[in-house]
Amino acid sequence: MRFSFVLLFLTFSVSLFSQNSNDSIVRVGYGGSEPFVYSDDSPTGIIVDLWRELAFNENLKYKLYPYKNIDSGLNAVKNNAVDVFIGPTTINAERAEQVTFSQPYFDTEMAILAPVLDLTLWERIQPFFSKTFLFAVLGLLFVLTIVGVLFWFAEGKYMAEEYGKSIVKGIGNGIWLAIVTMTTVGYGDYAPKTVLGRFIIGSWMIISLIMATSFVAGIATTLSITSKEGKTISSLTHLENKKVAVPSNPKLIDNIHIVGGETIVVNNVQEGYDKLMDGNVDALVYDVVPLEHIFDKGDKEEFLLSKKEILPQHYGLAFPEANVLKKQIDIEILRLKESGEIKKIIKEWIYKD
Repeated sequence: MRFSFVLLFLTFSVSLFSQNSNDSIVRVGYGGSEPFVYSDDSPTGIIVDLWRELAFNENLKYKLYPYKNIDSGLNAVKNNAVDVFIGPTTINAERAEQVTFSQPYFDTEMAILAPVLDLTLWERIQPFFSKTFLFAVLGLLFVLTIVGVLFWFAEGKYMAEEYGKSIVKGIGNGIWLAIVTMTTVGYGDYAPKTVLGRFIIGSWMIISLIMATSFVAGIATTLSITSKEGKTISSLTHLENKKVAVPSNPKLIDNIHIVGGETIVVNNVQEGYDKLMDGNVDALVYDVVPLEHIFDKGDKEEFLLSKKEILPQHYGLAFPEANVLKKQIDIEILRLKESGEIKKIIKEWIYKD
């Protein structure tokens, strides 16, 4: 009886051990764009290195399964074809309805890559021919005319020999005095002599000081903005009437459509970069890490990479619902983030030769 019990116990233990051994092989799906995934004979990249670090620290056995893109990998998770999917997977509400996400292992944003375009001479001086600028000049001339008329009424018509006998000449000399006063040139050919004349010109001195300062500041600001920004696309507001290569991100696409841009969806950053190089699009908007990686390998002088906190988002690993592995991985991700190991891995791959 005792022998039979021992034999039964051993059989059960072996069976349980065998089952645990099979269950301990974690099925890991992977996919995405460079530098997160390089799908060669032996996959490498940011997310592959990160997973290997996680698996080593948690003593996990695993097998890697390649997937063409993020969506196919998430479908595999949803259908329990894999135990976890690793890649540059953005966490959002729509995806969270289908799978469970880990703690974010990386916080990212969108960036814009566009060719550097210099302004022509006409484009640099064009702001001075705008309606706003012309209206400002006309407004200034109108104010100068009013000051000239007031001055002529105050004392010009009583001093015809000095200011001219005709009304036109008298008002013209009054305008000339207003201009000389505003510019602080002070030729001395005309000067107010009556109390009312001095009051008018004195008031004009104060008013013109404020007006001239604002006018000059406006011109300087216009020139500064024009020369600094040029025609190079560096923000979403510059995408009006532009063709833009983008990932399949509904929120990003909507934002570009709102500013009047035309979007062309690409499957990966390399496809978008090729379209930009061929001149098929005016700009490429993509996740900052793969975009910075491909920019670092290209011609930096010919292109501008703009990072302005466009649509901040988070990357995470995807698990099936109620997966016991998730908590284990969550804790390890937090440890690696706190130690700076994840940042180190990402930085090494972005600037990898």
